[in-house]
Amino acid sequence: MIFESQMYGRKLWALSLAIGIIATSACSGKNDNRGFRGTEPNSRQFTINESLGSVEFSKGTTIGNSKSLNLAIGSGAFRPLNAPNDVFYTITDRGPTIDCADSEAVTGIANFCDGNPGTVFAISDYSPQIIKWKLSGIGTALKLEQSEVITLTGSGGSPINGLPNPFSSAYVETPYDKQGNELTRSVDGIDPEALVRLDNGNFWVADEYGPSLLLVSSTGEILERQVPADLVGQLAGANYPVSGDIIPAIFERRAIDRGIEALALSPDNKYLYFFMQGPLDNPTNGTAESRVVRVAKVELNADGTAKEMAGEYLYRLDAPSQFAIKSRSENKGDLDGDNFVAQSDVTINEAIAIDTDHVIVVEQAKTVSKFYRLNLANATNILAGPWDQEATSPSLEQTGLPTDVKFITKQLGFDSLTMPLPKGISPLAENIEGFALLDANFAVVLNDNNYGITGLSSIVKVLPIGAFVVTSSAPVEASLDYTKSASFAVNNAVTVAGDSTNKRLFAVNGQNNSVDVLDVTDPLVPVSATPATLDLAAAATDAGITIGAPKWVTTAGLYVAVALDNDDPQAKGIVALYLLSDLSLVTTFEVGASPKMAIFDLLGSRILVANEGQPSDDFSNDPEGSISVIDLRDGVDVAEVEEISFAEFNANGIRAQELPAGVRVYSGATVAQDLEPEHIAVALDNTKLFVTLQENNAVAIINLADNSIDRIVALGSKDFGVKGNELDVKADNAVDIRGWPGVYGLYQPDGIGAYRFANKNYFITANEGRPRTYSAYSDQVNASDLAVDNGNPSATAAADPAMLGDLKVSSEDGDTDNDNDVDEITAFGARSFAIWNEQGELLFDSGSDLAMVTAASLGANFNDADTASPFNGAAPKSIALVSSLSRIYAFVSLQRAGGIAIYDITSPLGVQFVQYVNNRDFGAATGDKGADGITTFFIDSKAYLGVANAESDNVRIFELNSGASTN
Repeated sequence: MIFESQMYGRKLWALSLAIGIIATSACSGKNDNRGFRGTEPNSRQFTINESLGSVEFSKGTTIGNSKSLNLAIGSGAFRPLNAPNDVFYTITDRGPTIDCADSEAVTGIANFCDGNPGTVFAISDYSPQIIKWKLSGIGTALKLEQSEVITLTGSGGSPINGLPNPFSSAYVETPYDKQGNELTRSVDGIDPEALVRLDNGNFWVADEYGPSLLLVSSTGEILERQVPADLVGQLAGANYPVSGDIIPAIFERRAIDRGIEALALSPDNKYLYFFMQGPLDNPTNGTAESRVVRVAKVELNADGTAKEMAGEYLYRLDAPSQFAIKSRSENKGDLDGDNFVAQSDVTINEAIAIDTDHVIVVEQAKTVSKFYRLNLANATNILAGPWDQEATSPSLEQTGLPTDVKFITKQLGFDSLTMPLPKGISPLAENIEGFALLDANFAVVLNDNNYGITGLSSIVKVLPIGAFVVTSSAPVEASLDYTKSASFAVNNAVTVAGDSTNKRLFAVNGQNNSVDVLDVTDPLVPVSATPATLDLAAAATDAGITIGAPKWVTTAGLYVAVALDNDDPQAKGIVALYLLSDLSLVTTFEVGASPKMAIFDLLGSRILVANEGQPSDDFSNDPEGSISVIDLRDGVDVAEVEEISFAEFNANGIRAQELPAGVRVYSGATVAQDLEPEHIAVALDNTKLFVTLQENNAVAIINLADNSIDRIVALGSKDFGVKGNELDVKADNAVDIRGWPGVYGLYQPDGIGAYRFANKNYFITANEGRPRTYSAYSDQVNASDLAVDNGNPSATAAADPAMLGDLKVSSEDGDTDNDNDVDEITAFGARSFAIWNEQGELLFDSGSDLAMVTAASLGANFNDADTASPFNGAAPKSIALVSSLSRIYAFVSLQRAGGIAIYDITSPLGVQFVQYVNNRDFGAATGDKGADGITTFFIDSKAYLGVANAESDNVRIFELNSGASTN
């Protein structure tokens, strides 16, 4: 079975333990070299401070600072995987440089570049070098030494330098020398950033300037420089051969300092991969927020020369928010003050090919490095297509998420923010640009210290991170396909639950107030089962009440359980328990008012119920919200029901001081009355229950050991003015996703799930948002109805219905200084999904990704034909989690947009978008609409996804594709 249900936390724990054992055994000398030969690596670090002398800056008669320079060895690193592991190669870049904008701090001289943009070259005739390194010794006696230095030269040994080229059709810098004089650009200049060594002893070297690829002999002579065709004539007179028959012309659009940054060589020497450091400036430098990076695949001849471009693929960079954690207890990672760094700071810095199309890359913002496993084989090859044409508008980089392109699959193996390094190893620095595998466990990692200009040293670290990034096969990802799906009519379907043993699917029918039963012996040909519905009347008779609507259905072990409202929704409801074998009623249990959701714990021994305690429409009757725990461990006949109350958080309660100020409580009710448990999820170690309190913008965490409330967590708000959190606020039949400073969104999650990673509990929320709208009270108004403080940057826009004024916002939130006006315009919902740790601290928020993904697919029909833009956008509703091949996937139903968004959430720091599917035809008004409850189930070792679509009155069943060829 490729997919696993519910056990994914334990599977992942076992995987983590196995990885830990591998790394530990390697450190202890019991190294599994897996075919590698050479030395026996151990965790060590070496500081390299090879002096290049000093440079004295001056300008005219002004004498500036003198700077000692050290060799910078870490622009790239490489070790052939079939060679001994005691040797690796590194390369220097163009020499010591200073951005003119930073020149005064380094040189000590103001206006060193006469106020112009450009770059100071402290050693203007510096020639880049390839350095061969050798490791020797064992354990603490491990040593590192230079064994060869290869200076790069032109034909016949003629000198080259690191100065910019005189391009007229590509972005170029203006160079200055150490006296502040403008230098002439040079056709012989290169800026090396990566290298690989062929089996025949020659090298391929990546250059940022062209960008270009350099074929270099074993002695350092440049045999050929491959550039985009239009640049060949602009390098006339270079002292090496220049060709333009490999790299597409579109690559000329590279930004300054964002050329080819990483190279990877397939172990059989058949393919050379090159990675741009960041997005192209295509068509202009207006794509700074783009996350799209181009990756190329070059087929090589038997002698290692370039034959032809074989492929061009797209890699999606992480958002800046994925390189830092901002929590109540601490902020850590890559931050600019209290803000995340810019998207343009996120780059690809290095790469290694494990096999053909199976690559590891290093992605970094500032000091946080991530090591991703990639699979290019299933990505769309865009070579020579419209995305390679400069005339294509909008450009690829402007589009962001083209619907006709499948991006490279990427899966996080190691990150330096949350995963510890061995004792005695200092944290990874900025500019990790060298990475080479020594064996299956150990790698060398190097930083680019820019020749010590800012006081940094070159540090070579030998780290046991190979086990986290080396896998036997390239990563794959799960997917859905409507051709492998079926639909079954269920009126106002709101939730579903599977019974894999008896091959049934249960669906709550909101129109008929029934629980319909589907026979899914063949899940893609569902039929009505016998009986066609559960006998809810028998449950009413057994409980002695008149029942209202069924709200939830759930299964485990021998039973199916249904949460049922009382006919009086403010009175206590029931949970009805049925045998799965024959669907006969076993018994009923009285629970709290308005039971919204019921689930079994992971052992199937307790039923946990979220009792919403919803008030009457006129607020004359407002029952308390609560959690019911039905304990079946001693048998159904003697089962006990315990109700967990929130009364101790009331104003006069013993825990009143523990209630966070950010928990939204209606002033006319007690805390226990106002808290409304919505959805629940059990931690994968069965110790905690996570409860969404949607209207209250909070989550309650319950200890299942003693059925006590551990804490109530206020979720806070999301700043829609921050880059990456943009939204559309207008119903104008257009996509207008933009940032709104001074506008915030309450998280207010509806659906919730739980999982484990690295032996820690996490919960994930679908942040739908919901106002209180009753005849007696409503907290929803238009933004134009608010008295917004003039200090809010969106105050003017809020007053204008053509701008921000129609956004539905809270009338109760946002007066931060208690002066009776609104300082923070506060909308309902974060329009995202988010991942939180067990303490309720935010680790990941999907930002504007759901808006971007749905807009890319649906255009102006996103947000339910744009009608939901002033409300809650795509409206993420429910979440189902499933494991496949040691990855954890979140399937998120989008109620207003329709369809399902899939994300790999295995590591909270490495969340990746996988797929979005939606079959709505907005013109014909057909397809699945109103996606609500969602579940996974298994039939004959295949995994399926059931989706309740409330507005199109159907249940959609998908067969899940794991991505593995055996599925």
